[in-house]
Amino acid sequence: MCVRFLLEADIEELMSYYRAKWEKMGNYRGGDFYPKQSAPVVLEQRGRVITAARWGFDYGSKKKVVANARAETVLDKPMFRESARTGRCIVPANWFYEWKAQDTGKKVRYRAGLKDLSIMSLGGLCKLSLDRDAGPQLTFVIITTDAEEGVREVHPRMPLIIKREWVDAWLSKDTPLKLVKEILGAKIGAEFTIEECEDGKSGDQTEESIYGEQMSMF
Repeated sequence: MCVRFLLEADIEELMSYYRAKWEKMGNYRGGDFYPKQSAPVVLEQRGRVITAARWGFDYGSKKKVVANARAETVLDKPMFRESARTGRCIVPANWFYEWKAQDTGKKVRYRAGLKDLSIMSLGGLCKLSLDRDAGPQLTFVIITTDAEEGVREVHPRMPLIIKREWVDAWLSKDTPLKLVKEILGAKIGAEFTIEECEDGKSGDQTEESIYGEQMSMF
């Protein structure tokens, strides 16, 4: 699962890293991002751009959102299959968070990042939805996959991470479906830095409170 991530990279760093133009981000401020919030995403849109999108595909009454999509089923599930073919994007992050259950029943928060890279490219899917005023709004979900070594000790799932050499193929709408499937099933094979985080303070969003808005894994 991935229901929270941290991005502190500045605009110039992201533009350089992804060779992209900055567009429609408003007053970007780094920090923790949660479902239903606006966050930067990278996509091909008449050239490569970094733009704002709201985290979560609407579900049912639109009071609930789906934040994640399983790599194993995104090409088949009706909610995701069109975006998986033509709306692939990247969600830049420095860290993502997972919660580990203790014997006491308490959940301890950890953050995970790549040991040798400060920026991770989380695999995502984008599509246009309608906002409260019935206007178009870009929304995204983060794809999850089986956790790799290191992360697996904390949680069985983690975000799909797109290797730097896969970025062009992942974002291109012309990439053959066979290659998309290979990327969805591939592992990054990198070392992770795993750090236990301080307990959430009063009012902090936890896995449970966020997943009150997240449907069971699609």
